[in-house]
Amino acid sequence: MKLPKLTIKTSQEGFLFRSLLLVLTFSYLFQLKFLKFEWMPATRLVFLLCTLSIGIKLLYFFKKDIEKNIIFYFFQSCVFLYVICQAILLPTDFGMLSKIIVFLVFTLYIAVAASFFFRDIQHFLKVVMICCCIQSVMIFISFIFPAYRDWLSTIMVEGGNIPLTDAFRVPGFSPGSGAGLALTISAGVFASMALYWRSTMLKRKLLYLFVSLFMSASCILVGKLGLFLSFFYIFIFFIIASSNLKHTFFIVLMFFLSLFILYLSLEIDWEAIAYPLERSFSIFLKGEDATAGAIAKMPIPALEITTIIGTGLVTNANGLNASGSDVGYVQTYYGFGLVVSILFYSSLFFYLARSITSLTNSVNKLLCIVFFIPLFIIEFKEPFITKITYPIILLILIFLSQKEMRIKNA
Repeated sequence: MKLPKLTIKTSQEGFLFRSLLLVLTFSYLFQLKFLKFEWMPATRLVFLLCTLSIGIKLLYFFKKDIEKNIIFYFFQSCVFLYVICQAILLPTDFGMLSKIIVFLVFTLYIAVAASFFFRDIQHFLKVVMICCCIQSVMIFISFIFPAYRDWLSTIMVEGGNIPLTDAFRVPGFSPGSGAGLALTISAGVFASMALYWRSTMLKRKLLYLFVSLFMSASCILVGKLGLFLSFFYIFIFFIIASSNLKHTFFIVLMFFLSLFILYLSLEIDWEAIAYPLERSFSIFLKGEDATAGAIAKMPIPALEITTIIGTGLVTNANGLNASGSDVGYVQTYYGFGLVVSILFYSSLFFYLARSITSLTNSVNKLLCIVFFIPLFIIEFKEPFITKITYPIILLILIFLSQKEMRIKNA
């Protein structure tokens, strides 16, 4: 008689846990920061919760991982200590110190913690997909309703250089729009397409594909980087799951039919969408891309003693980009210095590559490879490696894959 009661209780606790996990994942991925709680952003809250709940387990994990990857941790420790010395000896803005702390603590450390809370890869992919799908809905809402954007600006701390009230690059429910938000949405497309590939039921495959297209469309209103990455993930998973291409035409047709119904049913200023469409597809419409052109014209600081030892600066006295370039590699080279920036990137590259190639599950290995491919490419756009979202998802995928290996071999 006690067994049914125990089963119900466990189920209820499972629902509460899953709901909390979803909320915290959404808050962390989109780095929510409210005006009334500016002292406690989502990243800091999650860090405290993880440390208090599983701090001992995290220490044990890192003890084992350091033994296996001593070179990576040695070089990253050297980078950290070097940047601390910069902060002490040079007139820095502590910007580079903040970046290395964000990578080591809020990316690597939290990625390990997350692997304890998600059951497996499939569970994690579903949560990421749901979070990004919700955000995509909010993006369309913030595009259609200006009053919503005005309200959001009264509760959310504004991040980046795009105002929360901007009518063309809308924020959804996040601190701001732009490439960072679009990049996170594209991670949702990756998750959805990975589930599409792994699913064996036709209805679910069609649902995952439709959700992927929906999230991709939302990137038009946010940033072209996310749009292009979304197309890359859709394309690559179509190739991987080539035997299921016969369903593609149907779902794409249904998607655009839904957009047409939306066009007829809502009173929207569709002329307003001309700018984001032109911005996103300018490379096809005009044969050139304004962002790529601007990045190509940005200066690379000359190699001299200052850039060899690094400045430790992210911004100058006027609050502008100290390196004069948006490129992540250039900013890191100017801040860390040439030698230390090479150590930072190369040790991370080989740590990730070694971790992925050592995975025995071919499905998980392929997922990690697909998500790994753009990481060091998108760094040419902005310093995304030190902006949490993309690298933390890759690290969680790796750690969860290792977790599945351990369970299987136990």
